[in-house]
Amino acid sequence: MVAADEVQVHPAVTFTFGEQILFQVRLQPSAPVTKVVLFYHPALRQGYTYTGEMTLEPDGSAYFVHDLQQEPLPPFTPVYYWFRITLKDGTTYTTPSFSFVLEDNRFEWQEMQSGPFVVKWYEGDAAFAQKVLDAAASGLVKAQEAWLAPTPEKVTIYVYADLAALQQALGAEQWVAGHASPTLGALYVALPPGPQQELDIRRLVPHELVHYLLYQSAGDAGYRSLPTWLSEGLASNAELVPRAEYAAVLNRAVKEEHLLPIADLCHAFPNDASGALLAYAESASFTEYLLRRYGRTTMHNLVGVYAQGVACNEGAEQVLGESLSRLDRDWQAEVFHLHLTALILDQMLPWLLLGLVLVASLGIGAWLMLR
Repeated sequence: MVAADEVQVHPAVTFTFGEQILFQVRLQPSAPVTKVVLFYHPALRQGYTYTGEMTLEPDGSAYFVHDLQQEPLPPFTPVYYWFRITLKDGTTYTTPSFSFVLEDNRFEWQEMQSGPFVVKWYEGDAAFAQKVLDAAASGLVKAQEAWLAPTPEKVTIYVYADLAALQQALGAEQWVAGHASPTLGALYVALPPGPQQELDIRRLVPHELVHYLLYQSAGDAGYRSLPTWLSEGLASNAELVPRAEYAAVLNRAVKEEHLLPIADLCHAFPNDASGALLAYAESASFTEYLLRRYGRTTMHNLVGVYAQGVACNEGAEQVLGESLSRLDRDWQAEVFHLHLTALILDQMLPWLLLGLVLVASLGIGAWLMLR
């Protein structure tokens, strides 16, 4: 191993987002260099390290190109890299680690901060950015009032002016308009200019923020254990403007008698657009019912129990004292006035049985007296 002061390295990284990364290093060794190997890994893939032998140039520099189209790396994440240098006499030197952030440099980002929230945007004025910050702050208050959500230290909100640009950056599906990346402390939302923009701000920003807060509260494994209806339901209830399409799709499902059982929404939502919309609408309505019935402390406890890996139905029984199917029926009865007869019979069944026992006892007693 060559001592650090025997080889001077001057690294540089340039990249075109979504296309390629150019790693460069200028070397000033005390002996000729015969080989330079590059090692690098994104922060989100610490279990996998990429390697590549760099091309040596006569001027004492070396370079290596990573093709992001052939091998995409997670966007917006820090990338750590270092070099292993082999000299002509066979000795080697491994450099310290360097880093850069693979940010979307297709745009010139502006930045504004308020409290724990930092907004980065590239289209629109400061008033627009302030609306995003206000929506985040209001969403945080609403989440804390609903289920005692934690206060984050710092959240960066990347705002795209174009839906396709966001989806391309994240490698997301065509219907995705927002995404939370808690491990990077970031939210990503598409807020195109137009008459719908203010509504989108007040819906998308708080919604994605709640996913971040749930991750903070539950941890990585715990967040993955949360029922989908709960995480999406809490996120939807933090939105500052109700979605009219949710009421419409619920009314249609009730009329046509094809509401999805809440138990079917524990692990995933339907893949088709209409089924997914109904699942979101039911989750929002069902979670709102639970919030109203049980209060924020109990809902906070429900998140905590599910974060421990407790199964969907068992978590409801443990914290709320009812099975998920019973809660589903209660929700439908209260919100849509469905199954009222069955509910009343279910609640009165113990008394009916007791009455039957009393009548039978009286009948037997009377028969004995007559004999």
